[in-house]
Amino acid sequence: MNSINLELEVAEKYLDEMLEADRVGDYQGFIKRFDDNELDQFNEEDFHEDVNLMLEDLGAYKNRTLLGHLNGFVDPKYPKNSRFVWRANYEKNQALIVVGIHQINGVWYVNESNVSK
Repeated sequence: MNSINLELEVAEKYLDEMLEADRVGDYQGFIKRFDDNELDQFNEEDFHEDVNLMLEDLGAYKNRTLLGHLNGFVDPKYPKNSRFVWRANYEKNQALIVVGIHQINGVWYVNESNVSK
């Protein structure tokens, strides 16, 4: 398996976990794969506000299609990082989902998770 396929497998798994956490309102489930350095300004209240806004604007998540892979932002702290982009279908609309991951000491962490309508 090449490096991008392995990274995609990780990103897909983490995205599934985050979408399920969104669905059930589980902040700890949502952040469990994040690098602690990326959570400084994202608390439980922010999470619930984001989930409520997404439900209002987009409705429930249905499915997604991978659009592609981007190299992650150049950052000496995270020399091995990637970003993946999906087109997501929700009840009311479509959106783009971007998930960024990086590896430290063999462990993959989320460093970006965005839903853009």
